[in-house]
Amino acid sequence: MLLSKRKIPELSLKLFFSYSYKDEALRDELANHLSILTRQGVISSWHDRKILAGEERDRQINENLNTADIILLLISSDFIASNYCWEIEVTTAIERHNAGEACVIPIILRRVDWSETPFAKLQSLPKNAEPITSWTNRDDAFANVAQGIRAAAGQLIEKRQQKLTLARKEAAIAEYCQQAEEFAADGEISFVESEILKDLQEKLELTDQEARTVRDKVLEPYGRYKENLDKYRQIFTKLVDAQGYPLGEKAKADLKKLQQYYKIKDDDVAFLNKKAEAQKQQQEAQRLRQERERAEYQRQQAELQKQTATESSTPISVPESSPNIQTLPFEFDTATITVKSTGLLGLGKTHEIKRSRKRAKFFKEDLSNDVILEMVAIPGGKFLMGSPENEPERDSDESPQHNVTIQPFFMGKFPVTQSQWTVVASLSKVNIDLNSQPSNFKGTNRPVERVSWDEVIEFCARLSNKTGKSYRLPSEAEWEYACRAGTTTPFYFGETITTDLANYRGTDWNYQETLYPGNYNEGPKGEFRKQTTDVENFSPNAFGLYDIHGNVFEWCQDGWHKNYNAAPTDGSAWMSDDNYRMLRGGSWYYSPKLCRSAFRLIYDAGSSYSNYGFRVACSGTRT
Repeated sequence: MLLSKRKIPELSLKLFFSYSYKDEALRDELANHLSILTRQGVISSWHDRKILAGEERDRQINENLNTADIILLLISSDFIASNYCWEIEVTTAIERHNAGEACVIPIILRRVDWSETPFAKLQSLPKNAEPITSWTNRDDAFANVAQGIRAAAGQLIEKRQQKLTLARKEAAIAEYCQQAEEFAADGEISFVESEILKDLQEKLELTDQEARTVRDKVLEPYGRYKENLDKYRQIFTKLVDAQGYPLGEKAKADLKKLQQYYKIKDDDVAFLNKKAEAQKQQQEAQRLRQERERAEYQRQQAELQKQTATESSTPISVPESSPNIQTLPFEFDTATITVKSTGLLGLGKTHEIKRSRKRAKFFKEDLSNDVILEMVAIPGGKFLMGSPENEPERDSDESPQHNVTIQPFFMGKFPVTQSQWTVVASLSKVNIDLNSQPSNFKGTNRPVERVSWDEVIEFCARLSNKTGKSYRLPSEAEWEYACRAGTTTPFYFGETITTDLANYRGTDWNYQETLYPGNYNEGPKGEFRKQTTDVENFSPNAFGLYDIHGNVFEWCQDGWHKNYNAAPTDGSAWMSDDNYRMLRGGSWYYSPKLCRSAFRLIYDAGSSYSNYGFRVACSGTRT
């Protein structure tokens, strides 16, 4: 090992001379040859001539002998004959050498028989154990001894440096561990605490693996406790679900045993009970709120009907009153979702789908080749358009809520299908050409898609020419009124949505580093079908309209406005000077929040995508 010119003090070695006074001159000559190592800070040497006046000789010798790193035994006949050297210094030196506490090096000064001595097996200097006094050039002998001592010192320093590095590493890990334990006292290490630990890791020069090992070890007991707490929570929740809260005495006794088995803290048990009590109160408050909302909605509807009756001497009629349109009744089952919070912290929520029988009227439009367009009668009335400020995941363009009066009209029972589009696209052109098969997902009973607003307007014009009726796109107000069908919830079937009732992306979607959940308002996640479905796959709303949520977005007549300030209140389309148009209803491709009754999507009138479709409206015969 190459020794630097200046060693740091904590690595410098203490060297002890054990010698006979008769060899003092040779000791001094050897010390001179070692002076370069002293200057370099490799060693600091000591012998008994350095004992100051008044100091206790034996204590000083014993203290330096027992703290020396290298002990030089200067061998001669006088050294071996010395009782003090033999009984005290040699004995102590060999004991420390055997214990690995010091390096003992015999230095052969003068020729003597030392073959049966305690140090006979040790590597001696100079080379070949040739006595220094026997060398022709004594300086060569001492230089050889100095080189041997330098080599031994180098090995000792390297070992000491390794121990020092290990000690520093252990101290750094201990300091890092102490800080990690303080942060993990609550069972986890927060983001801010992680950043502090990262800074401390760099300061202490710990590797990522070393820091990770410490953190894993620190968090291990908390992880086991958390697992046990989760097991306790699950059983607690099941008991609450089955028996309600508060629990009976038998259940409490069983939970006490479970707490003792898993060693769950009393504070955590108290927290779970507090949450269960809060959940019970929340459920009761929710039930009362829903009852009040239903009563308020019924009051508002009664008031609107009363107001409508007084505002006009001619009552709002139903659309089937037109003499040229003959309607037929039909029955159908509509669905509603009831959310039940039965578990602790929402863990036990269930979603029950209830179905009820409804009736409506419709007429059939024979487009030819057994392709029928069915139009449902939408009764006139008033409703509150837009979403309330407390509706989850709402957008600002859904405000302000405002009352709108809707005249009776007809609306397509389904989004326009590919078979219907193909027939109408073959009719005489009015303004622009139409592709008879534009859809990406083929199927005669699937909704037509990849159609722009401009193409849909052409479709309505051709259909009107063929039938003599006024077919058009619904206004946004008409669409939302028809979608809600008398409801005020985010979806016509309730507060949430499920892929059992509509076709949308029911799985989580990580898009451009943003996660769009596959569920809405604590509702269930579902499936992502990745395509359109036939238009009669799901239950209709209370007006008898199918696929009003999901499958394909539906073009409306209106232009774009950033909110409902100054919006019409008569249900008419609200046009704009730009080329942007509105779509409603959500689609197979997007997350559930876009399927809400109040959600508005803006796109250029010339845009056409595989999730854009439409359904037609009709106000009666053309005049």
